[in-house]
Amino acid sequence: MLRQMVLDTVPSVHSKRNYAKALDDLFAFCASRPLSRALLMEYRTTMDHLSPSTINVRLSAIRKLVGEARRNGMIGREEADNVTDVPNARQKGTRLGNWLTREQAKELLAVPDRSTLKGKRDYVIIALLVGCALRWRELASVRIEDIQLREGRWVVIDLWGKGGRIRTVAVPIWVKQGIEA
Repeated sequence: MLRQMVLDTVPSVHSKRNYAKALDDLFAFCASRPLSRALLMEYRTTMDHLSPSTINVRLSAIRKLVGEARRNGMIGREEADNVTDVPNARQKGTRLGNWLTREQAKELLAVPDRSTLKGKRDYVIIALLVGCALRWRELASVRIEDIQLREGRWVVIDLWGKGGRIRTVAVPIWVKQGIEA
């Protein structure tokens, strides 16, 4: 019952899946032992083979579980605070990714034939993705009236992003020129 209450608070199906796995693993590890800070610290050490971000997601699921238990009167505030005081795994180093270099971005932007309508459209799509760092789902929701001049610069207003967050994104002048073309 408590497990389902936690999963119902998470909107993303991917997060639900990860939280369910984390909670199921915790329940299997705990067996019949009561949940305590010492038990969670022991459980955390068993996850050393996982990446820090995976460990932190699992700890987040456990914190939500403890929070739901507290809100439903199953444990007291002090006990909940003590149990959720388990620190996250430190993320070491710098984050690497497959980012385009400036030259690769220029090469990509040069591919569409801008003398055709389809080429102009493709250029603007790539320009918005590269120049504004939009996600594909964000790009799919952009309407021309969402691009407005605010405080002397062009922006995409009220863009619904990942996790339901609303943000405003700056539009470089070269991207705006591509849109106008």
